[in-house]
Parts: sequence; structure tokens; C-alpha cells
Amino acid sequence: MARYFMSLSDLGEETAWLLVQQARGIPDAKAPTDFMAERTAALFFCEEAFIERLCVTAAVRQMGGSVVYQGIGSWRQDLEGNYQRELLCQFGYFVDCLYLYGLPASSWATPQWDIITFPVVNAGSPDGHPVHVLADVACMLRYSRNSLKDVTIGWAGCDNGALYSLVEGLRFFPYRLRVALPPLLDRTRLQQAADYHGVHIDFVSTPEEAVEGVDFVFAGCRGGLDDETQEQWRISEALMSRAAPNAHLLLGSTPMYTVQVDRSVLCSPASLLLLQAENRLRVHKRVLHWLFNENEREI
Repeated sequence: MARYFMSLSDLGEETAWLLVQQARGIPDAKAPTDFMAERTAALFFCEEAFIERLCVTAAVRQMGGSVVYQGIGSWRQDLEGNYQRELLCQFGYFVDCLYLYGLPASSWATPQWDIITFPVVNAGSPDGHPVHVLADVACMLRYSRNSLKDVTIGWAGCDNGALYSLVEGLRFFPYRLRVALPPLLDRTRLQQAADYHGVHIDFVSTPEEAVEGVDFVFAGCRGGLDDETQEQWRISEALMSRAAPNAHLLLGSTPMYTVQVDRSVLCSPASLLLLQAENRLRVHKRVLHWLFNENEREI
């Protein structure tokens, strides 16, 4: 049976830490290798996500592999429903691994993995974005003396897959998570996720409370916010000044989907935008090694 990576729980604590450390240890994130030579990765995206597509494509191509992209908005139900088994059997004849984007990871919680002969990776979903969180953990380790024991994260904005994976990550990584969701958002699902994983979230009401004294400020998603509310949740220099000295900013989504961030903040030394991009490339490469090395040992 091939390995799959739909959530952090599929890795476990030891492997999650190992992949982060291996990713950080790559001397040059863009260095070409031949690990994926003669292998083809299929990218099935049911939503447009150019940055995610670009990152995965770069990782596979820089490792000598090929990529096939397909938008699947018109038949996403087939991959979530009764045709999952039949479709995946055929895919395996043509490709060596499959990246999914935009499909709920929960819909793949109990598929018939025994008939899947190739690795499947969650490149981003409404309820989980595990690669992003591993990359962000690598970012935070760089600026926290290689320990997350005393690190506090403040999330300000709407929830998305990255936030759900940050919640799940509390199982393996010892950071503390403080979350402020806009007033119209229901925190029930997020609390249910925390309860499911047996972890604790500190919920607060305002972005000021979310970032007060934290080490890392996450600009959350802005989906559903009107212009007035977006202004109230904007990441400004004044807001960042409430965080701990030398606090850093990470984006919980691509810049066009996060709450507004002042250019002076986004372009400042506090911003880890480019480091996030680099570490996502690194993590994707290490995930591919983990997926295929295990498969080769089992054959």
C-alpha cells in the first residue's frame, strides 16, 4: 500500500519533526536533483490556486520529474463520492503520485487506500494545509532558537485550512495558539477540531488581543469580510507593535486572500513571506522523499 499525506496525523510526531529538520537542512532549496526522474505527478485542483500549483510544480520539476495539471471543478463530486475507487485505479496506471487541492481532507479520511498504488498528497484543503504548517514551523524554529517550547502564535482573521493544521500541529509541536475570529464567524468547528485532537486553543475577540505579546503574528484569511471589517482587522504597524519585541509576521494564506497587511509591514524585516515560500518548496521535496522511499522499501 502506498503512503499518503492528507493531514499531519498521517505523519505522526516523529516523522513531522524529521521532515521539518530535513527540509531546513537542504543546502539550496532550488538545487536540481534526479530523485523524481521518470516520475509524473498529477495535480488535481478543484479551485484555482496559482501559488500552490507553482510551488508543487517547481518542487517536482527541480527534482527531475514531470507534472500534469487538471482543474476538476466540474467533477469534484466524483473524487469525493462513489467513483473514488474506480478513478484512482485508472490514475495509477498513468501517474506516480497525485496532489489534491480544494477537496476536504475529511472526505478522504477513510477511502480504500489499499487499492491506491501511488502516493496522494493534500496540497491544500478547507480543513487542512499540512505542508504549509510544516514550512511555517521551519520558519518559526529559525527565529526561536530552534525551540517552540515558549513560542506563542497569534492568528487574526478568518479560519482556513492552514489554521486547522495549526490546531492539529499542537499535537506534535509545543507552541501556544491564540485565535481571534471576526464576530460573524462561528468558532464551533474550530473548537471541535481542537477537542478531536485533544489540544487547547485560546480564543479571543479582537486582533489586538490576538497579537498581544506573541512571538509570531499570523495574518488570517479575509474571506467573507466586507470593506469596513477588513479595515478593522488590518495588520498595521500599530498592531504589530503590540506583539513581542522582534515578533515576526507570517501569512496564513496567499497575500491576495489574507486580511490586509500594510505594505510597510509586509516589506519589513518582520515579514517572513519569502522564507515561507522557500520552506514550502523545501518541505514538498522532503515529503516526496518520504513518500517514495518507503514505497521502494516495501516493494
